[in-house]
Amino acid sequence: MQPQGTNRRALSRSLVILMAASLASYWAGTQTAQWWQPEDAPSYVQGAAHFHKLDRFVISVPGEQYQHYVQLELAIKSPSDSFGEVLSDAEPLVRNALMHLFSKKQFEELSQLKDLNGLQDEVKTLLRETLTKNSYPSEIDEVLFTRLVVQ
Repeated sequence: MQPQGTNRRALSRSLVILMAASLASYWAGTQTAQWWQPEDAPSYVQGAAHFHKLDRFVISVPGEQYQHYVQLELAIKSPSDSFGEVLSDAEPLVRNALMHLFSKKQFEELSQLKDLNGLQDEVKTLLRETLTKNSYPSEIDEVLFTRLVVQ
């Protein structure tokens, strides 16, 4: 049997070791907490495209016998989030340019459209030129027709 003082020292030593181990464990847990938590991902990946819709509008196009109409809805793909403001400011210019382009098209050409990408590229080029000519930034990656109705 050991003397009582030795038991107290062993108990004290065990408590000190237990406290040190607990503190070390707590400290390690707070230092590595970020390892176990998922990173906060931004809602959009940096450099992701932004889409800006233009309001729907109707354009008249000539036909062989009658006047026809094109209902057009489109979206502009741009790397800039603020490009929507540019489109809002330049909307009369954009609409005017689109009306001039489509008024030169024939109903038969639009109703039997086989190259939608070609027409979208033509619109993209036209919008870039129009915006640049009027001192607006022309950050257009792509023009997407979301609705094209020819009647």
